[in-house]
Amino acid sequence: MDLGTLGNSLLALASIAAVASIVAIAAGGKDGANARRVGGILTFAVLGFTTLATLLLAVAFLTENWALQYVVYNHPTLTGPTAWMYRLSGVWAGREGSLLFWEWVLAIFAGFVAYKTLKVDDRLGSTGLAVLNFVQLFFLAAMFIDLNNPFKLTPPGLVDPNTGALLTSAAMNPLLQTWAMIAHPPTLFIGYAGLAVPFAFAVAALIVGDTSKRWVVFSDRITVFSWLLLGIGIGLGSVWAYIELAFGGYWAWDPVENASILPWLTGVGLIHSMTVYRRRGGFRAWTFMLAAITFVYVLLGTFITRSGIVQSVHAFQEDPLSFWLFLTMMVGSLAVVAIGVAIRWKDLQSEHDGFERIISKEGSYYFNNVIMLIAATLIAYMTLAPAFPSWMPLGGQSIKPPAYDALARPIGIFYIMVMTACPILAWGGGDWKKLWERARMPIIGGTVLGALFVALYVFVMLPFYTPDGTTPDWWHHFLAIAGVVTAGYAIALPTWLFIDGTRKRAASTGTSIGSAFGWILTKARTQSGGYITHLGMGVILIGLVGSTMFVRTHQVVLPQQPGASQSAEGYTFTFVDLEETQENVREGGSGDTVYTLVTDVSKNGKSVQIARPQIRFPQQLAAQNQTTQHVALVIEPFKDVFLSFSGIDQAGNGNLTVKFFPMQSWVWLGFVITILGSGLAMWPKRQAA
Repeated sequence: MDLGTLGNSLLALASIAAVASIVAIAAGGKDGANARRVGGILTFAVLGFTTLATLLLAVAFLTENWALQYVVYNHPTLTGPTAWMYRLSGVWAGREGSLLFWEWVLAIFAGFVAYKTLKVDDRLGSTGLAVLNFVQLFFLAAMFIDLNNPFKLTPPGLVDPNTGALLTSAAMNPLLQTWAMIAHPPTLFIGYAGLAVPFAFAVAALIVGDTSKRWVVFSDRITVFSWLLLGIGIGLGSVWAYIELAFGGYWAWDPVENASILPWLTGVGLIHSMTVYRRRGGFRAWTFMLAAITFVYVLLGTFITRSGIVQSVHAFQEDPLSFWLFLTMMVGSLAVVAIGVAIRWKDLQSEHDGFERIISKEGSYYFNNVIMLIAATLIAYMTLAPAFPSWMPLGGQSIKPPAYDALARPIGIFYIMVMTACPILAWGGGDWKKLWERARMPIIGGTVLGALFVALYVFVMLPFYTPDGTTPDWWHHFLAIAGVVTAGYAIALPTWLFIDGTRKRAASTGTSIGSAFGWILTKARTQSGGYITHLGMGVILIGLVGSTMFVRTHQVVLPQQPGASQSAEGYTFTFVDLEETQENVREGGSGDTVYTLVTDVSKNGKSVQIARPQIRFPQQLAAQNQTTQHVALVIEPFKDVFLSFSGIDQAGNGNLTVKFFPMQSWVWLGFVITILGSGLAMWPKRQAA
């Protein structure tokens, strides 16, 4: 049996097992515990078959087996001791393999749910498992579409039948042969797959008529974990874009970039709604609908990349079948939950759904949901606008990054303001005197920090301001000041809550400050993790203001003469050498021709760093004369100096693009803090017997 037949047989067996599981659970109904148990066991069969299929494709990459067309077109050209990692990344590097990898991760989540439901027979859990298996069946069916099938055999003419050597230069895109390809897509797919779990349990709760908090309790930790992994994936993608793509930034509002952030935004609302549902029994309809909307936005990302409806550098070949398949799944998923909510509407009503006072914890959670939903919907609409008919607003138009920035900046700042106030607000609002007692010290600390950050704006950011010709200067600077001041309060409030909580616990228990703080971190993990996450968002906000609103670009031309130099923004860039190297394949290189412009970066007459930006001519793209770049960075606490080498001009001069990004490192620092806080909040607690 050839690899193609074997792989497709495994996918077929997984599909049969998924159907059988759904049928068994449905046949079990209310009283058929044994049938539901069979459905759970069959879910492990789905996991087993998809695992074998994924291993089969991985082995084909690791052994460079050219029998599969997908391996031919997505194998890396790197060699050496680490080449196996890049070969393994080929599994998820392309259209077909990424779908298989996504289904495999989904099968792991379904297997975990089956394990939990088999321990204690439960109709809600079994029904949720059936919905997950239906989602799996959808992904399995998608892989039988020709363009999505990872087990298509290699057609004649691509491989020499006598020697087995490749007759084509087709291979993985050189830009993907980096560390980011190993880590970035898997984390995204884990996040995507995990967000199917709250959707499945929302549907299950509506089907069985159980609108208690049980479905939320089961799925909330998985939701936070999946949202966390999705955030890590987005962050890693941003780092990759900043270092490898050399366009001078880390977020370009590309349609596929937008598709990844949509479920992250609505996921924020879902997590907060789950908190209200679990603790107060409120926001029930919100939680059901946000579970469905988040799942639909997950599917929208695949819809964009596979349907061809929107042009993107990340998108795959247009496929009408995938267009209708994913569109049907999106519309169907949203419709099922909406109809279920309408049918169960009376059961979903709660005295804690509304709020009497805007200045209350319920009010802040409500605005959190509204802001995230509006932001995600607007970004989705703008992303899909080129595919809409011309009679619709923005229909047929390609929306440029400045339009997204004009939307994202005020909404983002307002959201951080709402987020900042939430921890000190009381359920129901409470009286103003108690609110002032809780808010007094954070306001004082935030005012001090805000003033310091305004000083950063004046002395660090403002010197790099460059009018873009579209945004009025006064509005640009108003948003910048509002952003840094808001960040001051966002950082001060959780910091004070930690200080105050630690001080009070140490006094009440007679323990040391260190012990009290350790108890708060380890025992009150959900609350502490939330505080740390909020603090990280404040740090990110400062970094975003500086690194996106105050960027300045210089074109530096360096003659190939020792000592030739040019100055910009107080820095001097001096030519040292132009190195040409041919990476040796036998020594683990790619065979690429690499030009390195060795540049001495100095300030105030003192050398700061020897920078080595590169431009490379990949061997596999020699016929197209395509190049890739690797930037050099001079990283300082309050700014990055970004150097991109674009080649040698006709006069023999080296051409450097130099960009100054104020506060760039604060973006990465805030990202790390946010991930640590989310991870702490997600960490499961030991359940009481």
